[in-house]
Amino acid sequence: MQKEYCQDEDALLFRKFAKQRTVAKGNRGGAQGHYAVAPSGELLAASSSANPEVLVEMMKQGLAKWEALPREKRLLSKSPDPKASENWRLQENLYPDDGLVLRVVARDRTRERWPDSNLDYAWFRKDEARAFLPAEPKTGAKHNVPPELVQRLARFHLLDNVHALNYTFFPKEAIQRARLTSTVVSVVGDLVTLTLEGETRASLVSPKKIGYEPKLLGRATFNIKEQNFVAFELLAVGMRWGLGNCNQRHDPTPALMGIVFTLAGDSPAERLPPAFVSRYGW
Repeated sequence: MQKEYCQDEDALLFRKFAKQRTVAKGNRGGAQGHYAVAPSGELLAASSSANPEVLVEMMKQGLAKWEALPREKRLLSKSPDPKASENWRLQENLYPDDGLVLRVVARDRTRERWPDSNLDYAWFRKDEARAFLPAEPKTGAKHNVPPELVQRLARFHLLDNVHALNYTFFPKEAIQRARLTSTVVSVVGDLVTLTLEGETRASLVSPKKIGYEPKLLGRATFNIKEQNFVAFELLAVGMRWGLGNCNQRHDPTPALMGIVFTLAGDSPAERLPPAFVSRYGW
């Protein structure tokens, strides 16, 4: 994201301590990693290692520095504006409290290098979530999920981001197939149980030759009275190919990749916006 779009106080604070970071031995550099930071933005310690022993040592170093830090370097020079957060990360205000929020994890069949999985989120508004099942759910009824919702999955969530969240998503013209069908298995009281089945294919040849062609299979339970999903599992498994712009792969040979969608919780960490929510058109 360009600097002019990142003038929120939290972004400025991050840049303050990120710039203090010294690239240590074994550190890949950049802004990614783990930080121990004082409320003032004073950097205490940092590491990009995935080794838990290294991270424990980093936190110990940060704590030791914190204990030796004078008060004027511990705190901000003035109290934060309690209303400032209202203007931070406006995309977070799009969070669909009454809709469907899915945790999205992509994983390779075999480990190419660390890390071998990655995390994102997928959001659907209330009316979009309801569109996953028939208007009148009856046992045996089949329903095609609206193409625009399946294409959203194919464009922004069925991506090879195992090794990093790529900056590239699939444009509309790259989507060659996008189908998802729900079938009502049972209706018990207010609960409608569904199976999900479908397939997508996305293929891009420029600026990079990349693609993914998975089969989709899942199950879900929808509460008609509350108008929300109480269970949701969708698995995508298929061949991916090519090299993304940020996934640090070295071998473009087609290989098996899986992506799983499950209900997210409601903790602050699980309310993070999807990587490409700005492209949703909301």
